[in-house]
Amino acid sequence: MKFNFHVSPNLKGKQTTQQIMRDLTIGLLVIFLCACIYYGMNYGMRYVLQLFLLLACSLLTTLVCEAIYAKILKIDIKTFLKNSFGWVTAIILTMMCPISITPFALIIATIFAIVIGRLLFGGFGQNIFNPAAVGRAVIFAAFAGATTDLVTSATPTATIASNYHWLPATPEVFDSFLSEYGGFWNLFLGNYPGAIGETFTLAILVVGIFLIVRHVIDWRVPVMYLGTIIVMTAIIALVSGIESYNGIPALLWYPALHLVTGGIVFGAVFMLTDPVTNPTSAAGRVFFAMGAAILTVLLRMKANLPEGCLYSILLMNMFTPMIESAMDGNQLKIAKKVWITFACFCVLALGVSFFAGSSVEPVRELNTSSSATNGATAFEMPTIQEEVSL
Repeated sequence: MKFNFHVSPNLKGKQTTQQIMRDLTIGLLVIFLCACIYYGMNYGMRYVLQLFLLLACSLLTTLVCEAIYAKILKIDIKTFLKNSFGWVTAIILTMMCPISITPFALIIATIFAIVIGRLLFGGFGQNIFNPAAVGRAVIFAAFAGATTDLVTSATPTATIASNYHWLPATPEVFDSFLSEYGGFWNLFLGNYPGAIGETFTLAILVVGIFLIVRHVIDWRVPVMYLGTIIVMTAIIALVSGIESYNGIPALLWYPALHLVTGGIVFGAVFMLTDPVTNPTSAAGRVFFAMGAAILTVLLRMKANLPEGCLYSILLMNMFTPMIESAMDGNQLKIAKKVWITFACFCVLALGVSFFAGSSVEPVRELNTSSSATNGATAFEMPTIQEEVSL
């Protein structure tokens, strides 16, 4: 019996995994540096020290967990640590957390992210869920009240979700929201307390372009994710009857508000683009990004959660094997199926937009007494000596 083997044609990229992870680490540290500059200039060096303490706790926990795992499996620890790239997960997880998180809570979350999110599946390259998202979900579920005396003001996502239903419908109402954070430009620059690395939209976009040019991330994922959110929120603005703001139509300023509020740009650049937990085919990545965008908008508008990006990533991670299976095969032969699937996602996005825009009540009047109370308490940065429980 004779077996004939024919090697398929393959394209080999110039970049190695080490080079890709190096560029990604540099990009993350640039955003971390922005956070250090912001907190150092506005609140003092103790806040900067807290940032480094949190990052050190997460990195050290990652190294310990992976070293123990390598020891159990009798793998050379130095080689395993060098090729596992666990520090990337640690940095992303730290930057997803507020500065007020306790080191203990971050350590526990890092253990879940590394052990449950990565090592349980076999280590780097074999995990199903985004490990950093797993760790952040643990903090949401179990450590919501675990804060230090370094407490910051209410985040824009929490404020706009609870007080404005994500729909500030008049210029007066929108101005009231913007005044709490220094205006739209401050939101874009990240000049407000929030998650450590998620607020610096401009810097994240610049780093994202750098990573795309370096072929570290696939441009389709962030472009389709953010593009779908822009289209959906523009439709919501039209359906709900949001008014223009300073001559700018609602279908322009309202999508921009979603982009600069919360962590969807950070998620689009650093989390959704994870090559391990998203599909490998170009069409599959497009559908993965569109599905995450639809879930993000739906969770923001209808769920009892201020931010939908995190859970949309975890939910779409579950659908990755199904998307891979559906998009498997000769890409030319399945082209018709790809376009039909794309049309179905567009219809779904359109339906979710109309549903959210027609079922959520826009805020057209200000509650002055509530606003005055919030302005005196929830939105004031306490001093570091104050004990505040969230």
